[in-house]
Amino acid sequence: MFEDFGRYEFVGTSNLRMPYRLLAPRDLSSGAKYPLVVLFHGSGERGADNKKQLLNGAARFARPESRTQHPCFVLVPQCPTHLNKQPIMWTGSREEMHELKLAPEPAAPLQTALELLFMIQGKYPIDPERIYVTGISMGGFATWEALIRHPQNFAGAVPVCGGGDVRFADRIKHVPVWAFHGAEDPVVPVICSQSMIENLEKAGGHPRYTEYPGVGHNSWDRAFAEPELLAWLFSQAKWISALEQSDVL
Repeated sequence: MFEDFGRYEFVGTSNLRMPYRLLAPRDLSSGAKYPLVVLFHGSGERGADNKKQLLNGAARFARPESRTQHPCFVLVPQCPTHLNKQPIMWTGSREEMHELKLAPEPAAPLQTALELLFMIQGKYPIDPERIYVTGISMGGFATWEALIRHPQNFAGAVPVCGGGDVRFADRIKHVPVWAFHGAEDPVVPVICSQSMIENLEKAGGHPRYTEYPGVGHNSWDRAFAEPELLAWLFSQAKWISALEQSDVL
């Protein structure tokens, strides 16, 4: 299933080497523009093998029926395990999950991944109105942060068992979000997603939120198996969000 994901490597302004995989639509029509999905993996898939990052979530986009119904580009970068001999995550050395505060600048892995995303946007026939971000656990935090740092770049987001800085909810209230979390998550407390959703709603946003009773940290298997997920995601477009926002105003 994953043989169609091309293997590449990218070096950003921080000189961090980032392996990545890229799935392209089967048939590229001349002059057509396609959606782009960036998928941020969890902490267990860090490394340099350019393989582990495909373990969770990517398969939903690679299914034959998904590629037929929703032709798109899927970008899956891989975060290194260490930077300067220190453990590293997408959003830094560790997540302060209960009192998450956005740093002045993104950590090197997230910054590199975002630079990679912008490069892909410029290199391939990408529809700028239909760029989406998703991620699980550590990648769920990256999803929220990427959204906060570049709210005008994304048409929709699917953060799974992640969290973000609730102070910036107003900045992203216009972006359609469908968040997922297991109610019994012992690794990333469910309050992380609940707080983001609550603050988005207070800011005037209309996020979707699915909380799985009795489910622990692995809520991604359930989330990426949701029958409506891809139809919902690919129905989002920045111009539609702008129209809805103007209707509210």
